[in-house]
Amino acid sequence: MDSSEQTLPIPAATPQTASTAAVPQPRYNIEYFHIYTDETIEARHKEGLDSLKAIQQSWSFKYDKIVLIDNYNPVEHTTTANDVLAYLKQEDMLPDFWAYEGDMIENAKIFLDSIDDSKLKRSYIRYIENKGKYPCSLLTATWYLTRLGRFDTTVIKSTDDKQYTPAKRLFNLLPEDYKPVEDRASELILNSSYAADADKIQDLFYPVTAGRSLDLF
Repeated sequence: MDSSEQTLPIPAATPQTASTAAVPQPRYNIEYFHIYTDETIEARHKEGLDSLKAIQQSWSFKYDKIVLIDNYNPVEHTTTANDVLAYLKQEDMLPDFWAYEGDMIENAKIFLDSIDDSKLKRSYIRYIENKGKYPCSLLTATWYLTRLGRFDTTVIKSTDDKQYTPAKRLFNLLPEDYKPVEDRASELILNSSYAADADKIQDLFYPVTAGRSLDLF
């Protein structure tokens, strides 16, 4: 997984000749908004929207927008998916797809079994047994692989009755203090049977904090 604070690369245009016109183009998937269900929407949550609005002006390729709503870590829930989607629609940034982090658990169990590094795998199993929950890095890695179509994608919901099509490449716009979690998620993917997918994931960090302590592990 590449981490960069630079403008996302623009895929080279492919001439539409007779030999290439029928070739499917890569499908990109952009995540750009992060919120927990015990939070209220405020200025720092808008940074991802503003970042995407700024950089998408230079993009000439098609992509899907996607949002993950964390309903897994909070104990109390004050913001619903409907609240989030209504806000994003108001900002003219409604995603094509969205999901709840709590719905990643079954996929995370499958991913955990795929980890090749026995020491790393045992450390996560012990954490889950001791804490009674799955850590952010494991769920993040699972979320990315789910978007790439490696696990059950029915956990991903559409805002327009469309069926989710697995992406060929992921871009993630994130608060800069998510980087330790992203690095750990990358380590997990690289030490699993899905290691080849690590190069299909790119992070772009913007200078704002998540506003909370992240359960890294």
